[in-house]
Amino acid sequence: MIELERDIWLPVTPGEAWRSLWNIAALAACIPGCEDVQEIETRRRYRATVRDRVGPFKVTIPLDVVVDSIDDGRRLLATASGRDSILGSPVKVELTVTLEPIDRGTNFSLRGTAQVGGKLAALGQAVTQRKTRDTLDRFVTNLERLLEGPTDAAAV
Repeated sequence: MIELERDIWLPVTPGEAWRSLWNIAALAACIPGCEDVQEIETRRRYRATVRDRVGPFKVTIPLDVVVDSIDDGRRLLATASGRDSILGSPVKVELTVTLEPIDRGTNFSLRGTAQVGGKLAALGQAVTQRKTRDTLDRFVTNLERLLEGPTDAAAV
């Protein structure tokens, strides 16, 4: 299991950050390799495909994304799960996003876990953790561009 923890200072109000979370196409564009995003049920269910490279493997993972809980304007819990179409490796991510006002902006807090199985897990925890950290770093950079301002991200 890989722990996901990141706090990102955003130069926008919590309300503006919350609205950005629900601009699904723009948010999906912040996630490296995310494509083919479909809204199945507004603010509840989505499908997407992530294509990327992990170690020596090219992966294509169709994901079902479910928003499990919403505290409107403040917090949401989501789960994404799928299986690589070639390697058959299962992937599951559980994530809590919390928005809090701080220093003339918003603290965008990500907390959760990722589980990877099969051949991807056989690469070892160091490889999968490094890939996860790199993906989070790229997400932060892309989110910064989306919201047009500098961010101060601290990995925990």
